[in-house]
Amino acid sequence: MNSVLFFYTLLLLVICVLASAISIATYLSSRRRVYLYSCGAFALYGIEIAEIFFNEFTSQNLPFEATLYYEISMPFLRTTVVTALNACVWAIILDALDKRSKRLYFAPLAIFVAANAIILLTLHEGPLQQWLYYTMRQVFLFYTYGYALYAYYRSKDATYRLRLEKYKKPLFITIALTVLVLIEDTAVIIVLPMNLYPSWLQLYLSERNFSENLLVVFFAVILVKNAIDVLSIRIKEAPVQDEVNDLDRHIEELMPFFREENKLSAREGEVLRLVILGKSNQEIASELFLAVGTVKAHVHNILVKTGQKSRDDLILFFWKH
Repeated sequence: MNSVLFFYTLLLLVICVLASAISIATYLSSRRRVYLYSCGAFALYGIEIAEIFFNEFTSQNLPFEATLYYEISMPFLRTTVVTALNACVWAIILDALDKRSKRLYFAPLAIFVAANAIILLTLHEGPLQQWLYYTMRQVFLFYTYGYALYAYYRSKDATYRLRLEKYKKPLFITIALTVLVLIEDTAVIIVLPMNLYPSWLQLYLSERNFSENLLVVFFAVILVKNAIDVLSIRIKEAPVQDEVNDLDRHIEELMPFFREENKLSAREGEVLRLVILGKSNQEIASELFLAVGTVKAHVHNILVKTGQKSRDDLILFFWKH
């Protein structure tokens, strides 16, 4: 095996293993299911890389026939792994969007499996079959991206849109990288004939996509950044054992970082959470067993520490973090 590609593949496997381990550690600390989904996605991609690595290793000293270039090795295993990987990615996106519908979750996955089955069973082995088979991955990803953008722009809830704002830049970068994946597959499989490549390179190009590897590395970088934030806060504060749904869950996620940044006390954090939920001073006082005057003093201190003029400004300031 070419030494550069050998170490390149090992590096990808190490990244997948480390990303899976970091995901598990972050889940155990935060109890957020999204990190379980992340662990599954990286582990499954690592399995696919390992399968490609194994095929290349066992075939490196054998003559590489032209028919093998467009072969989809172990299609049942590969389809199963990729479907499970897509399921993890889709779960991450739906978690961010606060969508809980089983029909919404399973329908795209069922269509993806059916499309792959049709391609494998009805088309003869060759460039068209291989290109369509791999393009279904990008089609599925574009669907998930499109749905995320649809949910964002369709919502009239200002709080919901503010929460999703932080995902927009990574999403657009992800879309651009996925377009590169599609372009690379099209160029390597359809546009450029196989005989243009050196004989030693044909084996390694037949089932690899370097843009896809870059996309996975980008996801790993995002994961590490988020994990560092979560774990650094959890070292200072006891982890929350029960996951809170929807708006309250998102407040609980952001609150430790917001408190640390603005030097808020634990009690001020409790008051702020109820302010964000739209509670009046009287309601906050009743829930926290405080005097109304004490609540007013806490709210005033929070406004001073955060540099905001009103409750509405404070709520917007919180969701922009």
